[in-house]
Amino acid sequence: MKIDMSPEVVAHRLKLVNELRKACLSLARSSAGRDILKKNRNNDTVRRTAKALGHWTHD
Repeated sequence: MKIDMSPEVVAHRLKLVNELRKACLSLARSSAGRDILKKNRNNDTVRRTAKALGHWTHD
């Protein structure tokens, strides 16, 4: 399988990734994201995400 690396296609992929990143960060900052943090404090992925967002206050 050959991956299309033309400038237009790469730019489109980068735009999609950026939109997905913004949506994920928005969800993580929402009340649903805070509920997930409360319910899953011991989950490594949740802790890492919360720390990256500045929500984690203790290790």
